[in-house]
Amino acid sequence: MDRLIRPLLRVRSQRRSEGFTLIEVVVAMGILATGLLAVSAAQLYAMRGGRSGRHTTDAAEIAQSQVEVFQRMDFADPGLAATGGWSPAGGTQVDRSVQTPGVPVVEQSYSLQWRIVNGPLVSGRVFLKTIDVQVTWDEPNRPGRSYTMSTMRHNDARSAK
Repeated sequence: MDRLIRPLLRVRSQRRSEGFTLIEVVVAMGILATGLLAVSAAQLYAMRGGRSGRHTTDAAEIAQSQVEVFQRMDFADPGLAATGGWSPAGGTQVDRSVQTPGVPVVEQSYSLQWRIVNGPLVSGRVFLKTIDVQVTWDEPNRPGRSYTMSTMRHNDARSAK
């Protein structure tokens, strides 16, 4: 029995001492390189998507802030007069900065516009206004992005004059 086991052990020990062939190493390196390339491409895509999501969130915040300004105004305030189109013409620029050590750097510029449309006349008075607030910005490889928020203001009969 001992005669049968010794040749098998010798063959196994010879295989172990030979190591990897050059072809095996090249194939393993190719598989590793392909995997690393895929991971780095996914990371770049995620970073781009994160930046785009941050810009959309900033645009929503800017639009919400302007809608709140309109909601706080009195219904008869001249600032809530019908605009007849997007106002101000060309938009108002709003910059969002990123704080670097000691110096804020503008990361993205946004353009803010709004449109106010009077609803139908009831007994010669306007009781409803539609307010649209639009924020636009440009991103690399994605120009002309926009976010629009709409709301309606109602003037109840008790405060109508």
